[in-house]
Amino acid sequence: MNDYLIMALFWGLGGFVNGFAGFGCALVATPLTTQFIELPLAIPAGTIIGLAMSLQMGLTFRKYADWNRLRPLILGALPGALTGVTLMKRLPGDALKLAMGLFLIAYACWGLFFEGTSRRVVSRYWGVLAGFCSSAIGTSFGMGGPPTIVYTSLTGWKQDQIKAGIGSFFMCAGAIMITAQTLAGFQSLASLTLALVALPSAVTGCWIGIRLSQVVGDFSYRKIFFSILGAMGGMILYKAMLAIL
Repeated sequence: MNDYLIMALFWGLGGFVNGFAGFGCALVATPLTTQFIELPLAIPAGTIIGLAMSLQMGLTFRKYADWNRLRPLILGALPGALTGVTLMKRLPGDALKLAMGLFLIAYACWGLFFEGTSRRVVSRYWGVLAGFCSSAIGTSFGMGGPPTIVYTSLTGWKQDQIKAGIGSFFMCAGAIMITAQTLAGFQSLASLTLALVALPSAVTGCWIGIRLSQVVGDFSYRKIFFSILGAMGGMILYKAMLAIL
């Protein structure tokens, strides 16, 4: 299958999930695209698309953004991005896929069994760690959302505030990650072209998801979503272990 068609198809699906839930674009698209496209090309291209998705979400819900809690996240993003490009340089592709699989399984377990079990509102200074982890993971293997999602789920924010927080943070973090990837030599004309071809599909999917979420309301599908993520993680982990062994 053509690389451009693969990117457009899977990022369109990811965009829809992102618009509906406020997160999940890269979590859906990256594991799927990297089964067909090499990591050094798919991840930088996905970072560009992710920035566009974040701009769309951040601007749509901008009046709900709580910048007092977002500043610590952004503070942690720069050292996180530098850590992420270091991992990309030093870890082979199969090791990155192994880490990706383990990460997806761990996050799926959190979503299935532990999400919502705590009602304690955490200090905003935990945002520095969440921002660092999100940026490091996003730069190295393209799925930086979960640390920020876990943090925003413990802030006491409502649905629109969470969407605004995630979108606004990744507007800033996405620019930092792309800059770090460019300086490290991972962004290229090929990754930019791949992103631009897939971008209309992703933006359209996100727009449809936003409109549908306003009709449907709360996220009745979350357990199914986390189950699918866990299955994706298991598949990637299995293939990575076969390649390494």
